[in-house]
Amino acid sequence: MKKLIATLLGASLVCGLAACGGGGGGAEIPDTPEGAAFEYRHSVMEALAYKVGRVRAMAMGEIPANDAAFAKDTADVAALAGMLPEGFIPNSAVEGSAALPEVWTNNADFRAKAMDLQNAAQALADAAAANGFEASKGMVQAVGQACGGCHRPYRRRQE
Repeated sequence: MKKLIATLLGASLVCGLAACGGGGGGAEIPDTPEGAAFEYRHSVMEALAYKVGRVRAMAMGEIPANDAAFAKDTADVAALAGMLPEGFIPNSAVEGSAALPEVWTNNADFRAKAMDLQNAAQALADAAAANGFEASKGMVQAVGQACGGCHRPYRRRQE
């Protein structure tokens, strides 16, 4: 179980640091609404990757966990997951973006997958707040699966 959680959430951490839909490949970001959306989603992804990394590390026993820290970090993951879709405005696939064109051509499915992440993250946050770390740490896997469910079809692989 620990290995599966590490694999699933490790992928989301790596993807967040490699700019899931963000990028940051050194290209100059245009001073446009599309460029601002790109920068926004890149920043949200970095924050999300940091928080998911902490949650995963607690669930894996790699860093100390307690109910308060886990509840805070899972609440932050849920909040960030809810913020993510607004960074994917039309035509915001600027140079350096890892977002594939399918984000916009199959936007209904993309948004459904983003909602899956929001739902999994909120369920984890609610469980952590109500039941504590030990009772809810097994739900971390669902958040990782939801991340991957969106990354596989909608994010360009980083090389």
